[in-house]
Amino acid sequence: MRGHGSGGATLQLRVPPEPQFGRLTRERVAAFTADHCIPEADAEAFLTAVSEALANAIEHSGALGSIEVSCRLAGRRLVATVVDDGVGFASDVPGEPKLPDALAERGRGLPIMRRLTDHFEVRSTPGKGTSVILERTIRRSAESEDDDIAS
Repeated sequence: MRGHGSGGATLQLRVPPEPQFGRLTRERVAAFTADHCIPEADAEAFLTAVSEALANAIEHSGALGSIEVSCRLAGRRLVATVVDDGVGFASDVPGEPKLPDALAERGRGLPIMRRLTDHFEVRSTPGKGTSVILERTIRRSAESEDDDIAS
């Protein structure tokens, strides 16, 4: 796994398409949100959404090359993209992703990502890979959380 920033509030990682790199990626994204004083609730939601996108890319993409994970802070928005060069799929399925039955063991990733973000987009082309774009607006400042605790 290799990471670098290009100035400003960015994190860029290239992750081998192997499950053991999920934890390292979560740690780097968590450190990124902590370094930029993102309130805990927003940081946790963003981290979970990014983790789900990476897990899907690792498990379903069939990518041979690295998966690119980038995160940036744009004003009061956290933005992430997860891009793979895998098999892709037809992404013109209408409607919002729905949760599976309660006892189902799979199928929660897309609905979870959608519910934890303000903008969720999947761009995929069969044979050419998939990009997942996640945006979350920061709801509260870290200072207002501190004020709530002190009250």
